[in-house]
Amino acid sequence: MTEDITRAVQKQGLDILSKIDEVCTRHEIPYYLFYGTELGAVRHQGFIPWDDDIDIILYRKDFDRLKSVWQEEKPEGYFYQDYATDPNYRLKITKIRKDHTALVETAFKDVDMHHGVWVDLFVLDDYVKNGVLRKISQLIFMFDSNAVRNHQDTGIRGALYSVTNRIFKNGKIFQWWFEKIFPKLKKDETMCCDLTNFTFSFDGEFKREWFGKGKRVPFEGKLFPIPENSHETLRVSYGDYQKLPPEEQRVSQHNPYYYSTRNDYHPGMDIGKSE
Repeated sequence: MTEDITRAVQKQGLDILSKIDEVCTRHEIPYYLFYGTELGAVRHQGFIPWDDDIDIILYRKDFDRLKSVWQEEKPEGYFYQDYATDPNYRLKITKIRKDHTALVETAFKDVDMHHGVWVDLFVLDDYVKNGVLRKISQLIFMFDSNAVRNHQDTGIRGALYSVTNRIFKNGKIFQWWFEKIFPKLKKDETMCCDLTNFTFSFDGEFKREWFGKGKRVPFEGKLFPIPENSHETLRVSYGDYQKLPPEEQRVSQHNPYYYSTRNDYHPGMDIGKSE
């Protein structure tokens, strides 16, 4: 994305975050800026200059409370998106999107769903005590997410994903495991994990004590909460998080098919130029 569009997307995202913060504060629902947004708050006191989305994370019980409150109040101009509210949206990451905007990812340009600018909501789930069962849970989540996106790769992983994408395509294994099996597994209450971001190189495992009540820090001229021990959460996510990446890597992770600050998007529409 161009620098102008990146900044425009950031402003829309900040508007959504401010609404989330308003709702969470009013209902005493704790949440934290996380991943690139937490890093931006600590390192830049705002967005990472080339980052174009916002990530927050909540414990499962708080995530469920926010969903319930949001669905009850239905803040005007915003849409809570998951597989239940938007049947054609099959990703496992819940989003809150802004109405009458568009940030259309090329992979989903033909999907009839809400395509507005978004904030990602991640979940801190219970941490399975048994290492083998924990890894099974992580792999099921990853393979299911890959199947939804039809994620491809090369080499050995490419061959693996071509098989697992077919096996996990209908979502039944995921549903069975996380509805019937996962709740019964013994958990380590000192730990938590973000299953949605598990990969072969990132476990998404954190100590609960690192989050605490959170602390509000400057982000784009406002104050938003991050984990109390942000050093540890950022270290797990990024290693040496104060070190800037090489200049050629300082680019947006999204290359939108279409972007607009005032129009909805529908598959097949004449998009013209991004606005």
